[in-house]
Amino acid sequence: MQTDAAKPASVQSSVAMVVGLTTFAQIATVMGIAVFPVIAPKLAVEMGVEPSLIGFQMSLVYGAAMLSAPFSTWMVTCYGACRAIQTGLLFSMIALLLALQSGLAALVMASILLGAAMSVMTPAAAHILFRFSPPRHRNLLFSIKQTCVPAGWMIVALVAPPIALQFGWQWAIVAVMVFTVLMTVALQPLRAVWDNDRSPSAGGVRQQAREGLSLLWHQAELRWLSLASMFMSGVQLCLSSFAVTMLVQEAGYDLVAAGLMLSVAQAAGVTGRIVWGWIADRHGNCLVLLIRLSAVMMACCLVMALLTPQWPRGMTGALFLVFGASAIGWNGLFLAEVARLSPPGKVSVATSGAMAWNFAGILIGPALFAVIYRFNGSYASTFGWLTIFALGGFASLLLCAASARRTPRTASGTRNGAPT
Repeated sequence: MQTDAAKPASVQSSVAMVVGLTTFAQIATVMGIAVFPVIAPKLAVEMGVEPSLIGFQMSLVYGAAMLSAPFSTWMVTCYGACRAIQTGLLFSMIALLLALQSGLAALVMASILLGAAMSVMTPAAAHILFRFSPPRHRNLLFSIKQTCVPAGWMIVALVAPPIALQFGWQWAIVAVMVFTVLMTVALQPLRAVWDNDRSPSAGGVRQQAREGLSLLWHQAELRWLSLASMFMSGVQLCLSSFAVTMLVQEAGYDLVAAGLMLSVAQAAGVTGRIVWGWIADRHGNCLVLLIRLSAVMMACCLVMALLTPQWPRGMTGALFLVFGASAIGWNGLFLAEVARLSPPGKVSVATSGAMAWNFAGILIGPALFAVIYRFNGSYASTFGWLTIFALGGFASLLLCAASARRTPRTASGTRNGAPT
């Protein structure tokens, strides 16, 4: 529910400005993470390692994010969501500077900082967007904001390979770093308006971290929804992390063409997030739509196992289009549903707890993919095995729906104290 204090912000800071700036700020952080798997074939040669090891680097990033996520609520509450976003951008800048050293230890430290950056961005942006967005358009606005993830990957997939081939992989990282600096500066004028609800006297870090995890544990729908996001996010990052390397090593694509194909999947994810959000607002059942997208995701994992160099590029593009729309297009619906189910005033708390599970999937998924690949030596076949992981998300969403049917509503139309 929007408070009276939040309403004047419609004059001082329009909804379009809120959505636009939070989206672009998160795009900057996502680009910092995405640049490594996109240039993995070239970066791996310079570092003398196997490209498949990028799965472990992605797991390190999101493992750090998972551990940091429950503590991010404290920063949002005490210092304000805008300052929290700027802090995340600062972490990302430092990480990219470290990565330019091209050493293994520097890459490990960069990955940890990138994870910390990502962990604070989503709860902070959700807090701001929930305050300033009209409820009737909330699914759509959250979905538009969540286009930041596929948009960031799409931009990097299009821009980073040509820069890396023409000038060297370091310049691809520098380009991302410059954009990150610009976004940090652009947010500063909005800080007074966006952070007027901060509470420096709020409870400590540990207390608020426990609160987010406890809330999810005691509210069944949030618990199953968060668990589903763990499986779905794992599949999403496997697609983003290994698609380029798979197409280069097994399907006969060069780096630029493979990056273009990944950009097709990411563009479908951007479009899907907006379309799915609009559909959810119009028909009012976000959870059913999530279940259907999860089923499509499973089917795409199976079809990926059949991909060979003989496939026409149009057919491969169609597969990546559908896979991207489902495996990358669901996140806005998930965050809007978490916000809807959150108790009043606890959106950032619930979101940080839910994102811990989301990041856990990204920690597990790429590392599991890399391990399976080491046994069978085929990226396509490994995507087939990923169907089992995707099934976990589908089952969790069904359990979430079953829990929703069992949960009684109060006379005021609320469920477990959360606005419906």
